[in-house]
Amino acid sequence: MVDSPYYALIITPKHQTTMQKTLVTMMALALTIAAQAEKIDSTQFVAFHNYSIQTQDDEGQDVTDSLRLALLVGTRATYCTTVLSFNKDGRASHEMENTFIMHHQNVLTDVERSEVIAVEPIYPHRYETHDPLEKIDWTLTDDTLTISGLLCLRATGSLYGKQWTAWYCEEIPSSAGPWKLRGLPGLIIKAEDSEGIHCFTLYETKNEVHDINMIGNPEYLKLSRKKLMAFKKKTLGNPRYAKEPTYYVPKDADHVVNVNLNGTMYFVGFNSRMMTPQKSHVYQPIELK
Repeated sequence: MVDSPYYALIITPKHQTTMQKTLVTMMALALTIAAQAEKIDSTQFVAFHNYSIQTQDDEGQDVTDSLRLALLVGTRATYCTTVLSFNKDGRASHEMENTFIMHHQNVLTDVERSEVIAVEPIYPHRYETHDPLEKIDWTLTDDTLTISGLLCLRATGSLYGKQWTAWYCEEIPSSAGPWKLRGLPGLIIKAEDSEGIHCFTLYETKNEVHDINMIGNPEYLKLSRKKLMAFKKKTLGNPRYAKEPTYYVPKDADHVVNVNLNGTMYFVGFNSRMMTPQKSHVYQPIELK
């Protein structure tokens, strides 16, 4: 975490609107994971997927969380991040809240180096994992489905303990997919786990050229993927988490500045641009092993 002074904030009704706009912009910065400026590829196109999770709120009621993802597709590498980070747009506060509730990872897949790098903020730290590129043994079928006007073929496979059904389009000649899913003879248009919890669905592609940069930072905590998964299972998987998302953080670990935005979320730890909601939703792991 970056060392810098903390400042107590007092928000009066007169200045509340201006302060809220400022804080929303700061939350957009929180979503943009600081990346080292080492360019490794350029995009052929950008694919945009909607990512949804079926879960429960802190009262046990069923809810659907959703987030828009931007998948930057190059010849050597792909990079999956939020649309808010991709556009550097701080206006959609509800979607920013979902970014932290859903525990989205920014994922760089470097095919040339056969490596997957993931960065995830979990208060009060950002975690970085490096793993070998996992081969998914897809089973291809002749089943077809038209999604967003694209003729797709169905495939099934497993990754990190979850079974997936994916629909891919051979008309878009790329083996890329959202999150860590990839390896089919066409872009993955839709993918859903066998429990119907996690679902990615393409809604747009754009022929745009952007740099794909190496991600990571010397100050991030580096763990193996399995150790991070175990940490998340222990902390985020605890029944207390939905009602008190920072229950596991020692009370003296950081100075906390709470600023309510529409009664739903607040910042904690301005020095590291970290944010957590007042209440969360039940954690739904996307990796089981």
